[in-house]
Amino acid sequence: MKKHLFILFFSFLSVSAFSQLWQQIADFAGTERDDPAAFVIGAKAYCGSGQIPWFISRNDFYSFDMATEAWDTIAALPAGGRQYASAFSWGNEGFLFGGYDNSTYFSDLWKYDPLANAWTAASPIPAAGRMGCASFVINGVAYLVGGRTTTNISINEVWAYDITNDSWQRKADLPFGARWRSAAAMQNNKGYLALGRDENNHFCKELYEYDPIADAWTLISVFPGAGRTYASMLSFSNNLLIIAGLDSLGANYNDMWRISPDTLSWQQLNSIPSVERRGGAGFSSSTAVYYTTGVTQSGTRLKETWKVTNPLSVAEISKKESINCYPNPADGHCFITIPNAGKHTELEIIDQSGRLLKTVHLEENTTQVETAALANGLYLLRIRAGSTVYYSRVAVLH
Repeated sequence: MKKHLFILFFSFLSVSAFSQLWQQIADFAGTERDDPAAFVIGAKAYCGSGQIPWFISRNDFYSFDMATEAWDTIAALPAGGRQYASAFSWGNEGFLFGGYDNSTYFSDLWKYDPLANAWTAASPIPAAGRMGCASFVINGVAYLVGGRTTTNISINEVWAYDITNDSWQRKADLPFGARWRSAAAMQNNKGYLALGRDENNHFCKELYEYDPIADAWTLISVFPGAGRTYASMLSFSNNLLIIAGLDSLGANYNDMWRISPDTLSWQQLNSIPSVERRGGAGFSSSTAVYYTTGVTQSGTRLKETWKVTNPLSVAEISKKESINCYPNPADGHCFITIPNAGKHTELEIIDQSGRLLKTVHLEENTTQVETAALANGLYLLRIRAGSTVYYSRVAVLH
């Protein structure tokens, strides 16, 4: 009897973990496009700008009511049409920064008031115009990270915009190189930046955490899929989600991945059941994730809108696998303990620049790993156990 109950419970758990599927809802209200900007205020998302067919840059904007799932037209941006603009919100206001219109790199910043349905100009960035910056907001300060200017394929600048005081301050440059069209989000008062292209046109996979108090970046993980750009990153239920994008071979994706900064384990979730795409806009409520517009691998622009409710696996959210590394800091060696290690479990040691330095097979639950040859510093530990990838960190101090 107990065996039958166990099988019934396992079947229910499996269905719960994988039954959260994407569903297509009302199309984006404007012309199909790629690389629009989107921000959320309360229960509404606001999406606009981008490029429509025939490479025409637009300044139109639309609201999406996440309760009724209906689109509506709002005031257009009172400035030039553009794509690759950056968007963020704070309190009851939304913001649109920069972008590109096939000739001009914009440095302007616009503020949207949903009650007045009006845009007003805020202080422009006191630097060169740029496009494709990643952005996140921490405690009323918006961080604009990387991007591209008229003279650089990618830049490593980080600027902080104080929303209350309408003022800009340049922060420390990215210590790991330039980034363009990377993906970013905020969670628990930390910023997270992943993917994008660097100054050498390399498609990146690293995930960095930003501490605004120390003005410092730390490598915490490496994306297990292909390095890519034009992806969306969202913060959802204490997890970071990465959706779609383009890799270095020109392939588009319709996949979705999640990582918890607490457990540092990656999981591939259900993909959008439609054509692969890049350059769409993602946003979320407390219970659902949305993805709209984008462009396919053949260059066809889209206006589809997709929704997934409670996309995270129940089993994964509650999973608190214990990975121990001791002593930490390590001198000549350390011990790695992982539950249920097997012949296909591997440990990879990665430095702060993202280089793979060493691979160790973990056939026992506890394995001694030599660190004597490593220079002093902080290293990322990537552990592949079957289809699951876990991350931890170790400091080496001789």
